[in-house]
Amino acid sequence: MMKKGVEKLFLTIFLISILLIIPMASAGLFSDLWGKITGKATDDTTALNITIGNSNPTIDFVFVPSAVDPNIGITTNITINFTAGDVDGLANLDNSTAWVYLQKAGQTNRSNSSCEPRNASGNNATFSCAVTMWYWDVNGAWEINASIQDNSNAYIENSSEVVTYNVRTAMTMSPTTIGWGIVNLTDTNTGSDDDPITVNNSGNDYNLSINVTALDLRGETTDTQYIWAENFTIEDTTEGCTGTVMVNDSSINVTSAILKIGNNTINANDETSGQEQIFFCLKGVPQDISAQSYSSASFGAWTVEIVT
Repeated sequence: MMKKGVEKLFLTIFLISILLIIPMASAGLFSDLWGKITGKATDDTTALNITIGNSNPTIDFVFVPSAVDPNIGITTNITINFTAGDVDGLANLDNSTAWVYLQKAGQTNRSNSSCEPRNASGNNATFSCAVTMWYWDVNGAWEINASIQDNSNAYIENSSEVVTYNVRTAMTMSPTTIGWGIVNLTDTNTGSDDDPITVNNSGNDYNLSINVTALDLRGETTDTQYIWAENFTIEDTTEGCTGTVMVNDSSINVTSAILKIGNNTINANDETSGQEQIFFCLKGVPQDISAQSYSSASFGAWTVEIVT
């Protein structure tokens, strides 16, 4: 009997212990106890790894200069400034990749890939780029494209602005003196010894006409004798003797001479070089004049002009 009583006592104590352990198991005590009993691990560790990606640079501002006038016969620099930034730090910008180019449909791009960083502040820097334009570049709005990369080769460009390249009407010509040497009274259709005069378009105005204003030539010894302006013809082909008859003190168009725009140094006398040639022909002289020199000294030099 005593033995059964002891067994009941142990069973009661065991049950009470179980009831006490169950709520403690929610706090992990049971698992710890279980781990100690079974020898199995009750916790572990995990390694963490986070990679922060590179941020692309930005170009927030492109500063547009006022409309630019071409220089006659030479280049013109247009300075474009833009502000670039990088949230990864200013040092992350690759300054050597700062680039600006100007573009217009049908035209050759003009660019500068050697922009200089200036006025750094925080994560931003202003870049200054001098883009070289030529006198023959057409007038109008040119799109500005500013770009830069960072040290991870992330690229950004801004093409939201335009700059205006103005029209410039200008010309140069050579030679500026022409002569005929000795002409006999019976000579006809005599071209100038200095033909032709080459007219260069030194600006970017295009499809220009060429006019010549002739004046009578007066005798340098006997000043009552003349070679009249009407004794001359002009045209754009050798020797000019089938060309347009001149009229004293009147602006006469050189028929078929249309001055385009282009690079004069090509010296091609075509549309690519912006050149035209003018030939002067002495059709004949008045038969009652004497042997002497006749020149423009009294009434003035002849005028060659371009007309829009």
